[in-house]
Amino acid sequence: MSLWRIAWSYLWNRKLTTALTVLSVALGVGLISAVLTLREETQRRFEEEGQAFDIVIGAKGNPLQLVLSTVYFLDAPTGNMDIAIFNELKEHEDVVAAFPIGMGDTYRGYRIVGTTPDLMEFEWGDRTPYALAEGRYFDAPFEAVVGANVAEDARLRLGATFYGTHGFVDSPYAQAHEDHPYTVVGILERSGSPNDRAIFCNIQDVWDVHDHGDDHDHHHEHGEECDHHHPHDDITAALIKLASPAIRFEFKDLVNRNYNAMAAIPIQEIQKLYEQLLGMAKLVLLAIGYLVVGISALSILIGLYMAILQRKRDLAIMRALGATRGEIFGAVIIEAFWVTLLGVVAGWFMGAVVCAALNQYLVAQVGFHVSAVRLTADLVAAYSAVILMGLIAGILPAWQAYRTDVARDLSEL
Repeated sequence: MSLWRIAWSYLWNRKLTTALTVLSVALGVGLISAVLTLREETQRRFEEEGQAFDIVIGAKGNPLQLVLSTVYFLDAPTGNMDIAIFNELKEHEDVVAAFPIGMGDTYRGYRIVGTTPDLMEFEWGDRTPYALAEGRYFDAPFEAVVGANVAEDARLRLGATFYGTHGFVDSPYAQAHEDHPYTVVGILERSGSPNDRAIFCNIQDVWDVHDHGDDHDHHHEHGEECDHHHPHDDITAALIKLASPAIRFEFKDLVNRNYNAMAAIPIQEIQKLYEQLLGMAKLVLLAIGYLVVGISALSILIGLYMAILQRKRDLAIMRALGATRGEIFGAVIIEAFWVTLLGVVAGWFMGAVVCAALNQYLVAQVGFHVSAVRLTADLVAAYSAVILMGLIAGILPAWQAYRTDVARDLSEL
């Protein structure tokens, strides 16, 4: 009978203790798996979106707010900028593509994003974030293309009409623009990007809705009176694609120095946000995961130690039948290995279940897709560390077994 078989049968004899120890290892490993996977995935997804456009230009203010509002549709815009700035920068030799963005209204809390139809044909790498599931892109006034989440949540089919409400908060008091209904002409494919939560239309429509002839009833998001020029001299922001990502910083400085506008680099802002927000949270959760694993290692140690004491007689007989001390030491270490390995496998599975559940939630809420637990270098390192802890926990009991005094134990039988 091999040592592996002996170790396995000993574990099988202590089903309940083994199961509880495996479960405690699994809980720690599951937490570590979920934290590492979510961190990797969210960072990857956010950075993918952040990479789409090299530069975002908007009114002066907080650059992170500008990026979150225009690239991720997550915050209120920083204000408006003069369209003349956009027209001038669009002609700049380093600019490959430039798209104006006009925001001001929402429908059921979803952003209505005014832009030019050419944005819909924009693709980066192998991703086509504006691909249509059905219908076509907007071309006539007040035609809208809606993201997958919007279509599902608001039950908008092709041909459906809806009204925008002023502002970025879905409140019953918000003013609805009932003289300007939008018609749904296209529904975007689910892209797992912020576009799933947006409604796109022509920027001219956004201007028409807010151009009431008499400028006094045109209010900004912040409630102050508007200047006395028509709103269509303004855009909320511009998305810029440069000839090369290498010139992002130069271009940003150029805009910030020479124009009454602010340029921000989406990827840079998102990475900063990541470090601030998630850096700390990730460390805390990982520490908890490893703590749980540490406690499990302790329970492996205690469980095996108690088992060795109960097994004195067995060990003595094994020695009498010719097992060497080294083999007995090995058998105990193998037991610790089995328990840890089962815990890691179960933990990986638990982590995968947690990630799948979170994915369901995130896709529904944010239009954000998290893929399953993939074996990254970080995860392999974490699992190896756990198995090592398990093996170390087996050393003391194994040493105890190694030191058994055959003659004395047999004479006590």
